[in-house]
Amino acid sequence: MALRNGLTPKNQELLRRIDRYAALIREHRPLSEAEVRELDAYYKIGMTYSSNALEGNSLTLSETKVLLEDGITVGGKPIRDCYEATGHARAYEEMLTLARGGQPAVTEAAIRCLHRLFYGAISPEEAGQ
Repeated sequence: MALRNGLTPKNQELLRRIDRYAALIREHRPLSEAEVRELDAYYKIGMTYSSNALEGNSLTLSETKVLLEDGITVGGKPIRDCYEATGHARAYEEMLTLARGGQPAVTEAAIRCLHRLFYGAISPEEAGQ
């Protein structure tokens, strides 16, 4: 296995594939506003579900989608799980706003804001602290 530029042939091929996919993506830019909104919603739902599931939240991906898109809670599920999902989604939207505002700045105020959005309905006295 000869190394060229410190990369194995397998890694070199992987980088070539990445470059091809990046070129395909660039061909479709700029995205329309509708496409951006659709991608934002897709990732907000997916990230909210995944993040909360890792922490033991009982909502399924479908339940998370219905909650975030339609505001409908799921019978038999803990209300805390619904609060976690909606809080996470609010914090995710704020994170996008911060990131699209120019230079993303990770400041204490920004982190406290995200924490407040996430935990506001779960633990108001600790949210943002």
